[in-house]
Amino acid sequence: MKQSFFSLVLIVIATIAVAQDNSSAQWAKNNITVDGNAADWNAPLKHYDNDTRLFFDFKNDSNNLYLCFQTKDEMTEAKIMRAGMKIMISDKINGKHKSTINFPLGFKRQTRPTQTEDGIKPDPLSSHSVRHLNFLSQDTIMEVKGFADKNGLISANDVTGIHAAINWDSTNILTYEVAIPLNKLFGAGYNIKDFSKDISLNVVINAMTAGSQNQSAGAFSGRGGHGGGRMGGGRMDGSGAIGHEGNRAEGEENGSYGSERAAMSQKSELKQKFALAMPQQ
Repeated sequence: MKQSFFSLVLIVIATIAVAQDNSSAQWAKNNITVDGNAADWNAPLKHYDNDTRLFFDFKNDSNNLYLCFQTKDEMTEAKIMRAGMKIMISDKINGKHKSTINFPLGFKRQTRPTQTEDGIKPDPLSSHSVRHLNFLSQDTIMEVKGFADKNGLISANDVTGIHAAINWDSTNILTYEVAIPLNKLFGAGYNIKDFSKDISLNVVINAMTAGSQNQSAGAFSGRGGHGGGRMGGGRMDGSGAIGHEGNRAEGEENGSYGSERAAMSQKSELKQKFALAMPQQ
């Protein structure tokens, strides 16, 4: 009986693994507006990647491939905005090739934080609203490679070609959408019968530099940008002696701070294979 149970568990695990390795895009029955709003997608998004902490999905119609990513993880958001994100699409339609979209291009703005009384320089982009407004007003350029035309630096807002948008909803969930015309991805001579061929999607969230880490590390635990801020909460017993709860809390926080910095200094990568949806009859 026990052996049968474990065999069933292994079958379920294998089934899940196959489902994650290969998937199919959904046919986009209605026009998808790329505006950083997930209203055109079925929430929650179908797929999740633990390494990048991204929910994601893909759709297509006869003209475009659409990708959508979402996260509410603040560290993932900080890495995307400050270090940038790369989308790579590999396929064997009209010959083997790889196309790349770099957007955002990473944090390059110069900021001058204000010195406070306790000597801590707060991150000028630590406020959600300020951070988002800065991004929306300044990060409007993407870099594209390996497409049929318009390679190099292009506007992310040009809806006549490859374009992308990032925005946040009222609960600070980040939504990243991108539209890729199929004739720019595969060339003008692609055949609709090729939709059944596998496409490999790789997404890389870049590692943050030391300078960006100094501004961001600790913000996810309630500390200031340089690790200052929250104090340990010691207790006093009947003899007036201070207990060790404060030191323990401080040690735990320092350990969390170190793990945050380690995570920010490493790139994270999502890999997924899928096939395009065939046209609806």
